[in-house]
Amino acid sequence: MERAKDTRKCAVVLLSGGLDSATVTAWLQREGYDVIGLTIDYGQKHRAELQAAIAVATALEVKEHLIMRLDLRAMGGSALTSDLEVPKAGDALAEVTADIPVTYVPARNTIFLSLALGLAEARGSHDLGIGVNALDYSGYPDCRPEFVEKFGELANLATREGVEGRPMHVHTPLLNLSKVEILRLAQELHVPVHQTLSCYDPNANGSPCKLCDACRLRIQAEKEFAKEAVMHTHVDAQRTWHVRHRNLRQGQAFETVDYGEVDRIGSTIHMVLTMDNKEIGCATIMKEEREGGFGYRIRGMAVDEPYRGYGFGRRLMEACQDLANELQTGLWCNARNVAIASYVACGFAKVGEEFDIPNIGPHFVLEWSPSAL
Repeated sequence: MERAKDTRKCAVVLLSGGLDSATVTAWLQREGYDVIGLTIDYGQKHRAELQAAIAVATALEVKEHLIMRLDLRAMGGSALTSDLEVPKAGDALAEVTADIPVTYVPARNTIFLSLALGLAEARGSHDLGIGVNALDYSGYPDCRPEFVEKFGELANLATREGVEGRPMHVHTPLLNLSKVEILRLAQELHVPVHQTLSCYDPNANGSPCKLCDACRLRIQAEKEFAKEAVMHTHVDAQRTWHVRHRNLRQGQAFETVDYGEVDRIGSTIHMVLTMDNKEIGCATIMKEEREGGFGYRIRGMAVDEPYRGYGFGRRLMEACQDLANELQTGLWCNARNVAIASYVACGFAKVGEEFDIPNIGPHFVLEWSPSAL
């Protein structure tokens, strides 16, 4: 009996580990393609993106994932492949200019697409995917529609498949989308956004610097996108419990999400964040004094995993800060290590030494004071 042939289409995607390439991967999968992810280790400073690419490839279950070594440090000419400093702004919300910055790597997309083209032809694929974007980008010339169009023409002149009448196609579904629209599409496609990295100069632990062009573009988009969720403040404690349990107390008895009498007194303020009438995040501030005017403690802040990385955590944090400003008090919390970078990005400062909370793990105390104090 003749074996049935695999009729699914296959596409090679340049998978960097960032938001855009992850979204293109998921988009092509939805369009019926098996995806081969190609990640280029080109000697980039932000090597944490290689681990992000592995995480994304695993989460999206790509057909094949290749990491190819091509050391562009020999050429230099970019802050990403030399000793030049990555430029940063003083504020995460500072505008990103359209001038070509020093983070531009000479001919990078041309080189990478050429490698993807060779891999596609070797694998019998006629489709390439790349997350270039002509709207919210840092002025790179190889992110423009003209570049994509001309590379498509080149692909069909430079390959056997193309000249024999089996054309190659370059898919750029994000080309004319804003960063907010990309986030919206990523959520629709269930992209593991919290596992992606959009940063040119990550910290030693792999967390984003929050101030480079790539970070600022993403943070500003997240801030705008997070406004699409609805914030409910001064709700009953019970509305936070299910979100707390599935994010903070997995595997523990449901009763552990109840903080006791302090959950119910008038000075405690609970908030939940909803999207499409579904509760996706929560936070609580309760009166608990520390020295130095830090009169309210944040507890039970959580965002459901499918919604992490979209700015909803920051939205909750800012709601806590707004309430603290109204109460004319500072905030403090015991934060898990994985959450510290997010708190610091919102103006919190780490205090003291690491400590362990039984059955939960290592924590640090963080504090935030409004400018009025």
